[in-house]
Amino acid sequence: MCQWCALPGWVQTWVMPVTDEELLIDTAISQRKSHRRGADLLVTVTVAAVFAAVGWFLVFWLRPLITSIPLLPLGTVTTTLFIVGVIAFAIAVLLMVGALSFANPLARWGDAVPGPCPVCGKRALRQEKVEYTGWEEGHPEAGITKGPRGTVTLCQTPDCPYAAATVTTPRAG
Repeated sequence: MCQWCALPGWVQTWVMPVTDEELLIDTAISQRKSHRRGADLLVTVTVAAVFAAVGWFLVFWLRPLITSIPLLPLGTVTTTLFIVGVIAFAIAVLLMVGALSFANPLARWGDAVPGPCPVCGKRALRQEKVEYTGWEEGHPEAGITKGPRGTVTLCQTPDCPYAAATVTTPRAG
């Protein structure tokens, strides 16, 4: 057993969590890792690129192709293609702004907490509201279930194992 296992607020994250606090801490650690890797940013930028491609296709490829066909009534068709293409471009721009504002991997996870870490003594504590969602064990056909909600505090210092959770809404059952 390691030297930190006796400290309050420390959780062994390599074992299957059983308490609500452990579920919240594991969820927060997973969210922090995902945030650092930039997975959220990558997904959002990919979706924005798809919307931009659809907008480009409608406005700059399909609309001119349809207008080049002779003797075709074009009023509402070309107008609709143009409007839908512009809306797709607008959605792409909004997604990019949101991605750069909220999914930025350079931004820190959570809000700063005053005071030093009880384990390492550095002022690197951050906290965030977390909700656990996952598959019900043994019943994947039931779909995603919601679990406990609460506030998790993690130390940002590399190799510091401190983690604490306060459950605000326990899991049902």
